[in-house]
Amino acid sequence: MCMPMSGVMVELGVYGVGRAYWTVFSGPGGIPPHAFRTAFTALGVLTALLGALMCWQQRHLKRLLAFSTVSHVGLFLIGVALPTPSGVTGTAVYVAAHGCVKAALFALTGVLLDRYGSVDEHGLHGRARELRLVGVLFLTGALALARLPPFGTGLGKALGEDAAGHGRPWLLPAVFVTASAVTGAAALRAGLRVFFGTGPVPHSRPGEEETTGEGEEPEIRSPERSLPLPMTVVPAVLLALAALIGCLPAVAAALSRAASVFTDPARYAAAVLTGPGTPSAAASTPAAGWTVAGVLLGLLSTVLAAAPATAAVHHRGPAPSTRHWTVRAVRTLRRLHSGHLGDYLAWLALGLAALCVALVTQI
Repeated sequence: MCMPMSGVMVELGVYGVGRAYWTVFSGPGGIPPHAFRTAFTALGVLTALLGALMCWQQRHLKRLLAFSTVSHVGLFLIGVALPTPSGVTGTAVYVAAHGCVKAALFALTGVLLDRYGSVDEHGLHGRARELRLVGVLFLTGALALARLPPFGTGLGKALGEDAAGHGRPWLLPAVFVTASAVTGAAALRAGLRVFFGTGPVPHSRPGEEETTGEGEEPEIRSPERSLPLPMTVVPAVLLALAALIGCLPAVAAALSRAASVFTDPARYAAAVLTGPGTPSAAASTPAAGWTVAGVLLGLLSTVLAAAPATAAVHHRGPAPSTRHWTVRAVRTLRRLHSGHLGDYLAWLALGLAALCVALVTQI
């Protein structure tokens, strides 16, 4: 269930935001482009950074990956909110590759659940050394999250950074790099500990309430049986597809043409009503390929992910006191994510009200 939810269903919300804006609210009397850009860019930045922070704090692997998705959805929103064909092109490429990578990582986490009945990063320290191939695939997916070239996640973020850099030559690209590095670092840290036993066994802070991931109930659990082939083949194929998205120019070119139509209400309506082969759909499309800056930023993000992950797994000092201000701040954020449906509905209502106010003040 986690694979389609994180890899496909979550991204449909971002598609709905873009589709609703360009179809309903972008015309005369609607929301001006600058208001849409300001409000949703701010929302995207907040989502990306808070999601990355919460991702780094997790030891429950499924929650870690879920908060990684939250962070990346913030980056999707920034790309859609630009709002230009080049920004949507970057988001489309990124969404396609991210769906493959995240589905692969959830599938590999399912292997741990199947074998050990746990998805706790601390409790599984070194226990999965025998699953060396699974570990290599997990680290590969973590590097893809950190936007290592030539994965499509790196290409999508590079295109988004290029589109976001106009007028803000450093601010939004810095958010892309930071969110990618932190979420990638969290996944790398977990992979190194669980599959390779790197560093000392981590200890929880005294009195700290954490969701550990121990005692999870797998659908089928039989540690004695050999690992079924599809449990490794499927994630490997998904990661290969994510790499192909970044390597095959035809994929990005096709998504670029679709983004050009997506952001033009008249051409989109014509394509829907009369088919994609109409003359109205034949227009210039934004470039969608690797650039030197995109490759360098991808490598920078990967290095920034590897450094804190390596430092974290080798850390031997005492954990910060529960009275430390950073611990208190994170604890407050954790309490806001209570898991109760009523609380989330209340936050949803508050968020929609704040978004409406932000849009009205910009008009």
